[in-house]
Amino acid sequence: MQGNLDIDAKGEIDLRELFITLWVYKLLIVVCCAMGIYLSGQHAVSLDKKFTSTAIFKLNLQSTNSAALSNDFSALAGLAGLNTQSSKSGLPFDEVNGRIFIKKIDTKLNFKSDPYFNSYNPNPVEPVWKSFIKNAIGWKKNTTNIDEAIWHSIISKYTKNIKFYETANNNVKIIVTHTDPNRAAEIANVIMDEIITSAQLKEEAERNQQLTYLSNKLAQALNDLEISQSNLNEFALKNSALPLESFAAESLGLDAFREQLNRTSELYDAVAALLLILQNETLDEKNYISLRQRFPIVDRVEFRRILGQNEIISSWNWPEISTVAAVFDTLTERRSRLQSQIDASQIDAERSGLTLDVYAKLLREQKQSEATYAVLIESVKAQNMFLGYKSNKAQIYEYASPSINPSEPKNTVILVLGACLGLFLGIAFSLTLAFVHGACNSKSSLINKSQARLTASIRSLLPMRNKNLLNINSTLMKKPNSVLRDMAVEIHKSDRTQVVISSLRAKITSDDVAKALATYMQSDTMKIAILDFSSKRKKLDVNTSQLSHGQFLIAENFDNISVLKPSGDLPIMELLSKKDFCEIIESLNSTFNIVFLCADNSDVFSLLRALEGQKLFHITLAKTKRTKSATLSHVRSLLSIQGLLYD
Repeated sequence: MQGNLDIDAKGEIDLRELFITLWVYKLLIVVCCAMGIYLSGQHAVSLDKKFTSTAIFKLNLQSTNSAALSNDFSALAGLAGLNTQSSKSGLPFDEVNGRIFIKKIDTKLNFKSDPYFNSYNPNPVEPVWKSFIKNAIGWKKNTTNIDEAIWHSIISKYTKNIKFYETANNNVKIIVTHTDPNRAAEIANVIMDEIITSAQLKEEAERNQQLTYLSNKLAQALNDLEISQSNLNEFALKNSALPLESFAAESLGLDAFREQLNRTSELYDAVAALLLILQNETLDEKNYISLRQRFPIVDRVEFRRILGQNEIISSWNWPEISTVAAVFDTLTERRSRLQSQIDASQIDAERSGLTLDVYAKLLREQKQSEATYAVLIESVKAQNMFLGYKSNKAQIYEYASPSINPSEPKNTVILVLGACLGLFLGIAFSLTLAFVHGACNSKSSLINKSQARLTASIRSLLPMRNKNLLNINSTLMKKPNSVLRDMAVEIHKSDRTQVVISSLRAKITSDDVAKALATYMQSDTMKIAILDFSSKRKKLDVNTSQLSHGQFLIAENFDNISVLKPSGDLPIMELLSKKDFCEIIESLNSTFNIVFLCADNSDVFSLLRALEGQKLFHITLAKTKRTKSATLSHVRSLLSIQGLLYD
């Protein structure tokens, strides 16, 4: 949209230009918004009104394991796998949205006779085009199960119009939408009552099942307790009643035998070393000291006593070899006998240990059976008490009542959406029209398209419209005009003798601007001629008292300004078709210092084509919202623009 939205070097759209473009078509946008609001309002009126009813309640149900036990029994119940913690059960959302629940409440609400829920039409009328396409492709309609189709319709409407929510306080909220407010309230209350009743019946059934389960477990625990006691009694009859004491006695005896064996082995080793010394007949002090270091028992009273030696440590006499040999044989026999006693005692101790393990296992089973039986008997007692007290734990905070105002349609939302849609369409139409029209809607777009060196507003020249040279001169004498001054400066600086003024649908004609500029620039030494090439200009009266200039006659004269027209009845636009048109115009410069050539609207292109390639000073008059971007570009391609006057 080159004429409406200027795009900078980075490819970004000028938002100011976009806003100006939309502001130009503000009436169209307002009309589209009004139409959107009107049509959305008509649509809202045509929609069926829907009413919403809400019921709020709290189930607050607890499991049947919530009977309180003592701390000791609670710990034992945890070990036995029984849960004693209370647990809240909320609304079963999957259940209340299921088909079984819907069929259950259908016996009270009769959804099949409700046209809002049962929207199934057994004889639908299809559009003609749809039937034609089906017949053309050979579409065969399948047989439909009417009852199943009805239930599909009911379930679809149920899930769409009945919503269940759980609040932050664990309350249940039921929201029912229906075209009949009384029917919506009825459905909500029936569903709430059904949920509460079903929950209570389910809780009672669970309690009975748990009581039965606990009773069976109690009987099983009692049987296990009796079996464990019987096994313990049978063990006491077959074995010792004190297996722990027997095992302790056997262990002590075994330890005593092992101690004696260690002592005997120590004596045996010392006697063997002594016998070896006697056999080698190395009976000196050095061997005695070595024997004492190896076997400290040599200096003990016990060792000397068995050898018949003096019990005083400082006195040592080597014994007879026969005595030592006899003692060695005695110790050898004694060590063998002690080893045999230890083996026998160890077998007895192991047998006592196995018996003790069996006894401990039977005793542990008895204790476990007693603990389980105690927990179960307490649970059964508590459960019986709990079943005896039946309270309605469900709390109803709000019954559903018929709604006064409809909840749907949302008229405000529909109107806002309609206004937004109208605004969007209005903007789209505006941008489309702006693209098709291609007009420059802002001063910046005009300046950008013209690429003129000097730009100014045309507003200060509007008072000079449709005035003759005398009146224009009087106006300028009262109030000087800065726009004319700047234009005159630029013309003098360019040193051009021919000035083209083109008006592209501006509020003021090129002829009026030429007269104003000529009046401002004329002097005793400056003679100016004005030629108006506009075909729609009214016919000028020729002043016969004035002289002619070549092929032109003076139609209006004031001081050194002459408004010229072709001599004879030849229209001025026909001069453009002559081969020597440029020479004719240049011939006027022999009499006049500056020649103004004027044209308006479509005549501008004819004049510029005739003057294409000439060195001229070009001033263009343009108007925002009316001068097209393509027109301005075409004019600039024919003759560059040095000055732009816009409005």
